[in-house]
Amino acid sequence: IIKPQDIPPPYNESVEGRERLPKAFFSDSLKDAKREFEKAFLEAKLRQYNWNISQTAEAIGIERSNLHKKIKAYGLEEARA
Repeated sequence: IIKPQDIPPPYNESVEGRERLPKAFFSDSLKDAKREFEKAFLEAKLRQYNWNISQTAEAIGIERSNLHKKIKAYGLEEARA
């Protein structure tokens, strides 16, 4: 007998399986999914580099000014606190 836990994400529609998937998987459009992914990616990288903007920007290959714009656009300033 195949049980829900035997089916890997993203095919497992159980609550447990859904909680492990990135929020982007549940977006209604590709645009929304990309936005959710980028926000989560930036937040993870900022945490990895202890919110050092210069190091984070260099690591992900964008200009510091662009990273500042994205932080503001995604409201990540609040996530830092």
